[in-house]
Amino acid sequence: MADTSLNENRLALLIWQTSNLWQSKVRHKLKESQITLNEYLILETVYLLQQENINITQQDICKNASIDRSVVSLRVSKLEEKKLISKQQPQDKRSDSLILTSAGNDLINNIIDNIVDLENELFNKLGTEIFNFTNSLKLLLGKKIRIRAKLND
Repeated sequence: MADTSLNENRLALLIWQTSNLWQSKVRHKLKESQITLNEYLILETVYLLQQENINITQQDICKNASIDRSVVSLRVSKLEEKKLISKQQPQDKRSDSLILTSAGNDLINNIIDNIVDLENELFNKLGTEIFNFTNSLKLLLGKKIRIRAKLND
C-alpha cells in the first residue's frame, strides 16, 4: 500500500509522531494518579536511584531523566507540596538529597508496572528489531550503543 502522506517518509516527523503517541498514552494513564509526565519521570528516577543507596540531587535527576534543570526544580517543589518527595540535608550540605515519602513510594509502586506495560505494548510491535531501533535512537542522541554478539549454534 502506498504512503498516504508526503510526511510519512520524513523520519523526523515519524519520530515526533511516535513521541506524541507515547506521551499521550502515558499522560492518559497518569491522569488517574494526578501527576504529570515530568513528575512521573522524577518519581521514577528517584525510585530507581534510591535502590543504589546514593544521595539523590536535582542534578542527578536532570542527568538520569534528561529533564531540564528549571523543570526539575519546579516539579520537585510540586511533588513536595503533594507530599510525594521530601528533601533531606546530606552530610556535605552542598545540596539537598531527595527521597520518596511513603506516599510517593506507594504511588510509584502502583503505577510503574502499568507504564512499563504500556511502553511494551507500544514498542513490542518492533519485534526482533527493538534492539536495533533502540541503538539507532541512541546513535542519533550521541550516546553509546551496545553491539549484540552473534553466537554460532
